[in-house]
Amino acid sequence: MSYTDTELIEIFYEDKARGIELIFKQYYDILCRTSVRMTKDPALAEDVVQEIFYELYKKNSETKIDSLLGYLKRSVYNRTLNKIKSNKDKFDSDDINTEISDKSINSQETLEYNELETYVNKVIDSLPEKCRLVFVMNRFEGLSYKQVAEKLEISVKTVENQMSKALRILRTELADYKKLLKNEQIE
Repeated sequence: MSYTDTELIEIFYEDKARGIELIFKQYYDILCRTSVRMTKDPALAEDVVQEIFYELYKKNSETKIDSLLGYLKRSVYNRTLNKIKSNKDKFDSDDINTEISDKSINSQETLEYNELETYVNKVIDSLPEKCRLVFVMNRFEGLSYKQVAEKLEISVKTVENQMSKALRILRTELADYKKLLKNEQIE
């Protein structure tokens, strides 16, 4: 049975153990997928989500949560970013578990793909906070501009502006990366 956020919050405040159990059953998979998109590490993603549920359980009834899924996703996103930043050395290009379905790709192409993926992730991480949050919610979580605006309590126009800014920065950085690669190949 699926519950609305309002129902889950009410149950949580009436009976924490039952509320956490229902929230866990309803949102655990979604939250893990959100974290895995960022880390590429299912075990780390599960740790992050479990920590979020533990923190939620510790909250008292005075804490007001308006949108449960929004609150949980934002918590997972922020906690995942913190984990990535605190374990930066674990996320070098050599450590990223990238599954490549086409076995015909040679090791040079795989290396180039991993380097590019690492570079893109660094550029995304370097975006201004609001810009990065809007970009990740839209591109990685698949939320529409309207949904992002509602979850972040900003206007759709602000979401459009932040996405334009993020894409402009990404295009510029990737063009610079491409120039750098061409220069390295010439030498």
